[in-house]
Amino acid sequence: MKHRWPKSPHSQVEAVFHSVRSIREVKLDNVREIRSFGTWEVYKYEVHRFVQFMQHRVKTDLLDTQSVRNEMLEYLEERLAHYVERKRSRQTMETILSALGKLEYAVNHYISIHVPDFPRLETENLRLEFYTKSKKLLSKSSKVFTNRAYPDPIRLIEAIHDGIFQLQASLQYEGGLRAEGVGAPSNRRLKNPLTRDGLHGISTDPVTKLPVGVIASVEKGGKETEHFVSIGTYYRLEEYLQKHCKLESDYIGYVEAINQAAKKTDQYAPGRGTHGLKHNFAQERYLQCIDFGLTHEQALQQTSLETSHFRLRETLTYTRG
Repeated sequence: MKHRWPKSPHSQVEAVFHSVRSIREVKLDNVREIRSFGTWEVYKYEVHRFVQFMQHRVKTDLLDTQSVRNEMLEYLEERLAHYVERKRSRQTMETILSALGKLEYAVNHYISIHVPDFPRLETENLRLEFYTKSKKLLSKSSKVFTNRAYPDPIRLIEAIHDGIFQLQASLQYEGGLRAEGVGAPSNRRLKNPLTRDGLHGISTDPVTKLPVGVIASVEKGGKETEHFVSIGTYYRLEEYLQKHCKLESDYIGYVEAINQAAKKTDQYAPGRGTHGLKHNFAQERYLQCIDFGLTHEQALQQTSLETSHFRLRETLTYTRG
């Protein structure tokens, strides 16, 4: 097939980014690609911002890899200086670096197929350099707490008056689900209700060997994960789904209900929100695994599986409290 390269650099981004899209596929099958709709949108947005920076400097070809690398150096220096001045956390900078890493992979994949004689885009060392700089110059988080978990999650849940929000909070706390897993995605365009297909019956907890209800949800990355909740909460969900067919709510309303209950029980801190309950789950589940004889690595792996994390390092940020 004849190579047809778009003239517009923004169209070039769309052309090369198709090679990194594997929405809802398992990570092991496509390690370098993007499986989450949310991540896909965020990464493309960041890459288009970089391309806009290139355009202002009259650079318009992503296949001119040496020029792209030079522009990336200037762009990252400008971004880092901006975030230092604004006292931003390094999370945003790390998102930019991850997005540009996907751009490198996408451009090189495109080159290997269409123009194999072209030089590859080499930016890994550059991105690692700015990752190190961001760790030194930017704070880890803009949040005012070190432990995101709630001091008393049960009292918090009891203080939620709306029955739907209370059920969603119970599922997050007992099973480690994200808000999107209980039908309250932060992205309003994403519809992800919990339905009767997610009811996988009563089974045995692989750690405690006690009876538990099994709930399957599709969350970040499109990966379906089984979560274990109490028999009582499972039957509450089953009864609700028999009447209403699906569990879903407005994310903003759900967060507000959590925050109001947190303030009422003196547990409020900016940023805890719904995800604090997932931190509670991770901390308690890890300790439960240890109590039942698992090693540190085994406990971390089990908690990682149940929180639907791809990396153990990610789970460590939850269990450190």
